[in-house]
Amino acid sequence: MILTILILLGIGLAVYTCVLHSIGPILGILLAVGYTLGCIIVFLLLVALLSVFIRIDRPADRRTRFYHWLMTNIVQVGMFLLRVRVNVTGREKIPRDTRFLLVSNHRTIFDPVLTMAELSEFTLAFISKKENFKIPIVNKLMHMCFCLPLDREDNRAAVKTINEAVELLDENVVSMGIYPEGQTNKTEEPLLPFRNGAFKIAQKAKVPIVVCVIENTEKILKNFPWQSTTVNLKVLEVLPYDSEHRGTRDVSEHVWPLMYHALVDCYPGSGTPHQYAEQPAPEKTE
Repeated sequence: MILTILILLGIGLAVYTCVLHSIGPILGILLAVGYTLGCIIVFLLLVALLSVFIRIDRPADRRTRFYHWLMTNIVQVGMFLLRVRVNVTGREKIPRDTRFLLVSNHRTIFDPVLTMAELSEFTLAFISKKENFKIPIVNKLMHMCFCLPLDREDNRAAVKTINEAVELLDENVVSMGIYPEGQTNKTEEPLLPFRNGAFKIAQKAKVPIVVCVIENTEKILKNFPWQSTTVNLKVLEVLPYDSEHRGTRDVSEHVWPLMYHALVDCYPGSGTPHQYAEQPAPEKTE
């Protein structure tokens, strides 16, 4: 929405300038690009100014979705500038009548924000490593969108984060996203081994698990600015709470090969998969 307004505003200013000064079409196109980029810069500066008034030492307001809307629009502007297109498949599988835990593979820092923006109608928040909450401006927006920091070195703090995520699900504030690999996968392998504790959130909150994979986000900065990037976000399956895979290990052993087989074409790796991948991929159901 905001991106469309900024582009139309840039084009409108260019047309007005061309008519006023009798400027030709080639220069007019350059003016439209320049005005659009100028409008985008002003928008981002306003966001930075707004962040000054956000205090992360206070709980986020659970009555408003303004910051989710703002985050979605910021990501859309960023995707436009970085020449990123996201192709989402399986959206219709996601439940709309209940909150859920979304699990996915993790390649880059772009993964959570792109997922939040592309599935914005579901009001997602992610559990993210605590280091991301030290990034200026970003940390405040993450806080207001109910994203939660995870300290991987402190088990007590990790349990607190899990309990906070369960509370947000129980109170129907947001759906939660988490990366069961527990870290960014910087290898050539499709998927790293899971930390089964990630699934405890769904178990405690009694919510379904939405299984996704995301591809090609590691190419965004490599391709920019000379080449566009198509990111694939695939919703593979939804495990209802009353699924037969109830224990966290059982869920992990079901989800891991499902995600592995969905990713192996894009990331062939070494050909030596984790033990869970030795199981055949679950048959697809219509």
